Amino acid sequence: MNRIILIIGVLLFIISCNAPLEFPLPSFFQGSKYPNMIKSNDGSLFILWTSESDTTSSVIFSEFMQNKWTEPSIIFSSNSLMVNWADFPSIFKSNGDTLFAHCLEKSSAETFDYHILLSYSIDRGKSWSTPLKVNRDQKNKGEHGFLSFYPSKNGVGIAWLDGRHMGEYNMETHTMGDMALYQSSFSQGILTAEKVLDQRVCECCPTDAVAIPGGTLIAYRDRSEKEIRNINVIRIIDGIAQNPITVHEDNWFIPGCPVNGPKIAEKNGKLAIAWFTAPNGEAQVNVSFSNDLGKTFSDPIRVDGGKPQGRVDLEWVNNETLMVNWLEAKDEMSSIVYRKIKNDGKLSDLSVVATLEGGRGIGYPQMELLHNQILFVWTDPLQNKIQSKWIKND
Repeated sequence: MNRIILIIGVLLFIISCNAPLEFPLPSFFQGSKYPNMIKSNDGSLFILWTSESDTTSSVIFSEFMQNKWTEPSIIFSSNSLMVNWADFPSIFKSNGDTLFAHCLEKSSAETFDYHILLSYSIDRGKSWSTPLKVNRDQKNKGEHGFLSFYPSKNGVGIAWLDGRHMGEYNMETHTMGDMALYQSSFSQGILTAEKVLDQRVCECCPTDAVAIPGGTLIAYRDRSEKEIRNINVIRIIDGIAQNPITVHEDNWFIPGCPVNGPKIAEKNGKLAIAWFTAPNGEAQVNVSFSNDLGKTFSDPIRVDGGKPQGRVDLEWVNNETLMVNWLEAKDEMSSIVYRKIKNDGKLSDLSVVATLEGGRGIGYPQMELLHNQILFVWTDPLQNKIQSKWIKND
C-alpha cells in the first residue's frame, strides 16, 4: 500500500510541475481603453490605460508581481487630457523602483493641439511627481505625441513626434509644414536639450525604441518629398545620433498618414522589426532581422494571412524565435492574430486570440511573455472596456 501511495504522489508531483502556471487576469472597469503593457527587467508586468467619465479622463496603472495584480492606481487625472486610439499613454521602468509615465494634454480648443506630459515615481508608483511638459516649444499649437521611452544613463530616453512647425495649409507650396522626430532624456529631475533626429516624418504613426549594446535604436515611419513612407531606424551610439537607415525600400506611396507604426525587439544582440505596409495597394505585415545592431536588415518576411490591418506588436520568445501579433480583417470584423517566426524564416500556423467589431476603437493590441504564458490585452469598444487573455506559449 505504501508503494502505491508513493507512486501516486510522484505522479501528482510530475503533473503539477508540467501544468501551466495559472495567472490571474487584470481588473478593468467600464470606460477603460487603450492599454500599454511592458515587462521590466525584474520580471514584473506593468499595464497602463486610460479611463473616461463624462467630465474627467484618468491614466491608471497596475503591476503584476508575486502572481497577483496590484490595486489600480491613478497617475494623471484631468478634464483636459487628450484621448486617442493610436496615440496613447505609456509606462516605463528604469533602475530600482523608478517608473516613468507619459500622457497627452490638450493645449488649446483645437482638436489636434496637444503637448506631452511626463511624470515619474521613485517608489514604484506609490506616489508621482508633478507632471512636466516634455516638448519645450512655447506655442500652444500643433500635435506632440507618439512617444517612446528607452533606457538612458541615470534616467530615461524619450523620442516623440513633434508638430510645432506644422500649420495651416499653404496654397502656394501645397503643404502644411512637416512633422519632425525629436529626442531628449530625463535624468535627476532635468530634461536635457531637445534634438531633431529627422525633420520630415510620417505625421501620426507610432514610434518605437529599444536598447542595443552601446546605445539605442529608434524606429519610425519616414515621409519622403514624394510621399513614400518607408520604415526607418536611427542608431544613437555613445550619445550621437547617426543618419537614418531604411529597413526596406517598400516604396509605399500614400499622400496621408496610415496610422501604423513599427515595433522593434532585441535579444542578445539580435534585432527584429515588424511593420505594416501596402505598396501598390497590397496590404502586408513584414518582419526583418538584423545581426549587426540595426546597421543592415534582412529581406522582409511576409507574415500576415492575406487581409492585414496592421497595428503590430512583437517579442522574442527565445533566442531563435519571434512572436508577432496584428489585426487581420475578417468579414466586417477584425481578428487579433499571432504567429511565430524562426530567424531562418520558418513560420508557424496563424492563431486567433479574439475576433471583434470596433474598427479604430480596438486600438493597438498588446502582448507580453511571462514564463510560459503570453498575456494579450486590447480594447473592446462594444463592451466599452479592455479585455485580456492568457495564452500558453507552446
